[in-house]
Amino acid sequence: MAEEFYTLLSKARELYLQEVIMDGKRYDRYVEDLVNSHRYIDCDKAGCQNCHEMNIHIVKGLLIDCADLVKPLFTSDSFSFDECMELKRMYDTSGSLPITDKQRVEEPINDSPLSLGCNFSREQMAGIVSCANTYHLFCVSTCIEDMEALFACKEGFRIRVNNLRHVAILFDALLENSLIQSRWQAVLDKGRFLLSKDGERSVSATSLSSALSAVRKNRTSVAAGIRRAVERLKE
Repeated sequence: MAEEFYTLLSKARELYLQEVIMDGKRYDRYVEDLVNSHRYIDCDKAGCQNCHEMNIHIVKGLLIDCADLVKPLFTSDSFSFDECMELKRMYDTSGSLPITDKQRVEEPINDSPLSLGCNFSREQMAGIVSCANTYHLFCVSTCIEDMEALFACKEGFRIRVNNLRHVAILFDALLENSLIQSRWQAVLDKGRFLLSKDGERSVSATSLSSALSAVRKNRTSVAAGIRRAVERLKE
């Protein structure tokens, strides 16, 4: 099932680059045509048909509900199996984004202010600052004002990341403890709040996803320490 899902999403990426980026096709029509042109498979076994139907359902859900995550990944230089599985994991664990008849698929993110959906107390914010400085997450020693600006998605705020994997762990741990919303990667990407260590480019949702996937395969004492620090925020 995973291999077929990766094949389908790779095809979706290929068609997106050709039809939407190169040919200017409307995004919603691209999604409809993709799903309809891959509806059936050349196999009569019920198990295969069920797996294919499930994969098509997930691909459609990703393209519609998570377009803000999918588009940067589709336009990156490569698209690996691990990145595909991480995208599916995010889709499986994230809350659904309802689409009404009046909403347009090609505009998945509206013009409302960016938000991480958090409301930290002064004590919790101090805990986040302590964690950031203890594990040197950013290139500067952070203060409460810095973290308040970051988590409030203050327009124009930028901070250079010292270790992207460790920063990804921080946000992932906050999500696991229900302290921020599931779309944090897309929000940080769109707001360009995080900068690379050299300060020359903003950190993309794809980079955050890849960093998180990598660190999950290689658990370290630092990662465990960050997660413990976040867990203490709820005490």
